[in-house]
Amino acid sequence: MKRFLVISGLILGSSLFPVGAIAATFSQIVVYGDSLSDVGIAAAVTRGAVPPYSPFFGNGRFSNGSIWIEYLAAKFGISANNNFAVGGATSGTINTIPFPATGLVGIQKEVNDNVITDPDALYVIWGGANDYLGAGVINPAVTVGNLSSQISTLIGRGAKNILVPNLSNLGKLPLALGAPNAADLDLLTQGHNAGLAASIADLSSFFPSVKLSLLDVNSLFNRVTANPGNFGFDNVTNQCISVNFLCSTPQTYLFWDDIHPTTRGHQLIGDLAFESLQVPEPTTMLGSLLAFGSVVTLKRKIKPSKLKEKELVKVG
Repeated sequence: MKRFLVISGLILGSSLFPVGAIAATFSQIVVYGDSLSDVGIAAAVTRGAVPPYSPFFGNGRFSNGSIWIEYLAAKFGISANNNFAVGGATSGTINTIPFPATGLVGIQKEVNDNVITDPDALYVIWGGANDYLGAGVINPAVTVGNLSSQISTLIGRGAKNILVPNLSNLGKLPLALGAPNAADLDLLTQGHNAGLAASIADLSSFFPSVKLSLLDVNSLFNRVTANPGNFGFDNVTNQCISVNFLCSTPQTYLFWDDIHPTTRGHQLIGDLAFESLQVPEPTTMLGSLLAFGSVVTLKRKIKPSKLKEKELVKVG
């Protein structure tokens, strides 16, 4: 019985001092990507021609308000001013927006042309959707290869923390609703996400000192579409805005236009990113001392060589 009480005390001590989580510390957020992370570059380059329906968009964002990276930066209380994401960017060098502007580039050029060497920054690379939706890429290995190369470039510059979101199901975008290629987009999304996960795992093994985090936006959106009411949505299939229509309750829509989330949808992504970047909180000093004391007591009172088999079962 004494032995049992000693171990029970150890378990009780641990439960009284649970391990929590604290937010990681970064100096800034550096962003490379497409319209899902663009905070106004495409709008500036095209002088307001892009995004469309600009009077209803949030200050050049491809949404009706703040986007996920802004929500994430606000939660950390840090700057995301080094945001080079531009709408229409592919994972390569080209851009899919049909506008004669040199500032509309691909993510590869964003990374090449905007060198930041801050080891304390959080770096973000999110792209790939435009490869499949507008650039005609049908092999996810091409897109994943581009993103992996860019991640390696950032690591070579000294990046220690890199966040890489995957893609929500492109086949379930309002753009693909009822379209004959919806199933193909579904398969491309699956191939992209699987390849991206495998690549990040490989890079993590090769660069163990770098924290590479895969943000599973796909699973998040699957949960939202399966149970919209749990997230405050009434409509997760249609877009809020189009040429001849503007919904009256955008806060209840997951999608703002035929591709991009509403600001509420972006907020969920930002929340998920923040949660994924938290780190375990160290055990409190008192909890550590209690656990250590219990272990010492256990060692003093129990001699493993004299325990009978049924006593071992009881203790375990």
